[in-house]
Parts: sequence; structure tokens; C-alpha cells
Amino acid sequence: MSIARNLVFSALVACAVGGGMMAYDTWTGAEWEVSPDQIAAARAEGKAGLESSPGTVTVLPIRSETADILPFKWALYGLAAGIVAFIGLRKKKAAA
Repeated sequence: MSIARNLVFSALVACAVGGGMMAYDTWTGAEWEVSPDQIAAARAEGKAGLESSPGTVTVLPIRSETADILPFKWALYGLAAGIVAFIGLRKKKAAA
């Protein structure tokens, strides 16, 4: 395989892994400590908000402390996967 083909394939792998990590974090709600959906569900039950701990009611969504670094996490996972794919596609030297 040529270097251009290796780079294209590695970029596709990097995008797939980064996008997969983003989808996983979105699916698990990694951005929120208390999500708007949780508060809406609690209000649908007739409560004022979500009871996050005994005696504490949360009425506004709370973002996670690590929410701002999630895009960097996705990019680093994608970059690492792309590098591993590129190294794995290198031309092997013949055995002596």
C-alpha cells in the first residue's frame, strides 16, 4: 500500500474511533451531572425537580466538571487509533 492510501485509511479509522467515543459519551450522558431530561422526568412525576441527595432538589441542569475536556478526549482517542492504524499498515521488511 502507498503512503497516501495508508494516510486515508488511518484518517478514516481516527474519525470512526473519535466519533464512536463521542457517541458513547453522548449516550451515557457524560456531559451532565443532572441532565435536562432527568429534571423533565421528575417534573412529569409532579415533583419540583430532581432530588439529587436527601433533602436537596435540583431544578436546573448541572454540567459535569469534565464536560469541557470531552472534545479533547475524543480527538486524542481518534489520533491514537489513527497512529496505531498507520503503524500497523507500514510495509514489513523481509526477513533476512
